[in-house]
Amino acid sequence: MNRSRQAIHLARHLSQLTAVRVEIAHDSGARWSLQWQDGPRREEMRAHLDAALAADDRYTAMRDRTIACFRSQTRQAWAARAAAAHREGILSSAIADIAVHKGEQESDEANALWRYVRELWENASYPERASAPEDVPLIEQLVAASTRELPSGGHTISELYMAQALLA
Repeated sequence: MNRSRQAIHLARHLSQLTAVRVEIAHDSGARWSLQWQDGPRREEMRAHLDAALAADDRYTAMRDRTIACFRSQTRQAWAARAAAAHREGILSSAIADIAVHKGEQESDEANALWRYVRELWENASYPERASAPEDVPLIEQLVAASTRELPSGGHTISELYMAQALLA
């Protein structure tokens, strides 16, 4: 089986193992990239990838490749981490701490909040999942707040809008 087919099968295997859609794409030369949204942390996906390459002879042509792992974030995941932090009562002190350390003005609270929740996402496995059932209504409100209509009739989407809504 050629390398491209092995990459497709490897992505399918990792998708089944992690319950998230995983894609593997050729970059250049011996470099490939493995990509997914939310789901397991990079370290967890790397461990799954390394285990599959070492244990399964179906992926031998991929063993000598450099495979970089990239996890992207969805609005659902940002909202879920923000809702959990809000419920736990840690947002206001976190925003204050970030503002003090970064020298930001109070008007930049939304940016500080966005960065803080982004860090929570980085460190969470399956960050898109609600941490508690009572988080679901706030998650839905934040995701809805992430989209704004433009005067031209289009729309724009931003996680910063969710941070602003949470602060309001």
